[in-house]
Amino acid sequence: MAKIYDTMLGEYIQNPWRKWLSLDDLAVKYFDYKMISYDEVSQKWNLNFQEVALKDAGEYSAEDVFMTQKLYQDQKNKNIHQDQVLHQIEIPLIDVLQKMELTGVKVDKHKLQEIWEFLREEIQKEETIIYEIVWEKFNISSPKQVWETLFEKMWLPSGKKTKTWYSVDVEVLESLSFHYPIAKHILNFRQYSKLLSTYVEWLSKLIHPTTGRIHTSYNQAVTTTGRLSSTSPNLQNIPSSSSGPAGEIRKAFVPFEENDMIMAFDYSQIEVRLLALMSWDENLLWAFQQWVDIHSNTWYFLFAKDELTSDERKIAKAVNFWVIYGISPFGLSKMIWISQADAKVYIDKFYEKYPKVGEYFAKIIAECEATGYVETWFGRKRYIAGINDKNMIIKKAAQREAMNMPIQWTSADIIKLAMIKVHEYFQLNNLKSRMIMQVHDELVFNVVPEEKELLQKEIPQIMENIIVGEIVLKVDWSVGKNWKDAK
Repeated sequence: MAKIYDTMLGEYIQNPWRKWLSLDDLAVKYFDYKMISYDEVSQKWNLNFQEVALKDAGEYSAEDVFMTQKLYQDQKNKNIHQDQVLHQIEIPLIDVLQKMELTGVKVDKHKLQEIWEFLREEIQKEETIIYEIVWEKFNISSPKQVWETLFEKMWLPSGKKTKTWYSVDVEVLESLSFHYPIAKHILNFRQYSKLLSTYVEWLSKLIHPTTGRIHTSYNQAVTTTGRLSSTSPNLQNIPSSSSGPAGEIRKAFVPFEENDMIMAFDYSQIEVRLLALMSWDENLLWAFQQWVDIHSNTWYFLFAKDELTSDERKIAKAVNFWVIYGISPFGLSKMIWISQADAKVYIDKFYEKYPKVGEYFAKIIAECEATGYVETWFGRKRYIAGINDKNMIIKKAAQREAMNMPIQWTSADIIKLAMIKVHEYFQLNNLKSRMIMQVHDELVFNVVPEEKELLQKEIPQIMENIIVGEIVLKVDWSVGKNWKDAK
């Protein structure tokens, strides 16, 4: 791998909350120097760069090179305190992402067309039903016309109010749908319309005419959570629903060749496992060491019974997941539709069962108040604005951010390191299979038949051993003829 450096990544690991990381912005910030903008040199995009006068193009390009070198020297002289994160995670990942972007993901145009036709038919059905209920036509895509129809013509009970009219957002419509079918049909119409325009039609436009694949762009320096993001398309947003038309979209993501297959490897409950490792809570560690289902363990001490209702299971799972993010009783009550009093009882019971989790979070907050930052397993630092603010609302929000950052960002770094090590393994062994997607805690591969047994053994081995502690990380894998079936 070539020895390279990236000044944008150098700035990102120092200031991940900063939105403006372009060379132009950093030149102003650090050197009080305004660079020639692309708008200027291209006459506000009226010219292609090939059409720009040689003198202007040369000056613009030379300035880019000069300022990049100047920024590099500045970062080098500052001796970036997260140098290890930069050189062992972010920069090695560049090569991995380049290969994935060039490889692309094959998308079946015919399957997309099938989904398009189905969605158009469902949208028309919902339109017909809605118009029959109200006895007239209106623009269902217009929030203003929806609230006029529901609250002024049908006299349905209104809820939240915006500056200009009553809200008709998802929360309001879901509440109304228990008693008024029209609300459910409007929700269906919106869902089908979004699937059609945001996913099906957009994906169809992005298929490369030569490769027949979609070539997304992965972004390392965009999110404030340390995770990768992707654009054109945003793979993180492809619906993962296992039922209904939303789930069908992943069926269009298919292998390169007829006999190839899609294999997906997904970290299981990684953030709860990291909470156990980082808090050293004996009860939480024991549950994972004994391979006890952590959600079952939680619902047992919450409700003290073996058989639970579906609502109780939902509560147990939500408590496990959201306590990691420092959720308040109010936040949990809104999340799973229970009273604040009940939410507080469940959160308190969690901390009673896992006492060192509370101690761990208290220690993080205290250290953050003293230093101004929190740190991940790998030494990545994040400064938390507002941690010592006198305004308690700001301070509480900062405390929640401080509580969840070490676990969330450690999880993000683990998947990045897994990608680097899997990529190295593929190169070392000259494999024909390819890593084609990274989505949240999941790595997706196009696998040739003769390498299936090897990879189903080796990839989990690599992913599960990124960190070593009292418990191991767990990776689930699946295989199918498309991305949906590989779940």
